[in-house]
Amino acid sequence: MKVVAKDIEMIAYFKKSGKIEPLKFRVEEENKYKVIKINKIVKKSQERFCGNKMLIFTCISVIDNLERIIEIKYDVEKCNWILYKV
Repeated sequence: MKVVAKDIEMIAYFKKSGKIEPLKFRVEEENKYKVIKINKIVKKSQERFCGNKMLIFTCISVIDNLERIIEIKYDVEKCNWILYKV
């Protein structure tokens, strides 16, 4: 996986317990938007980065007809989603 660190627009499901389940996201590439569905969440973790709590999701998605492992991050304090690794 390579680091891309792009801001993305996310559709996510919030459970009663407060847990977040990302469903699909939209990323801009070359002035066009691409919608990518998250097929499976493989791993969830959290870390602190520059003092901010980040939720990290390692997922499986199909991108350009290839199944790929991706890493997305959610900045809890800024409410911002990042496609971190592809």
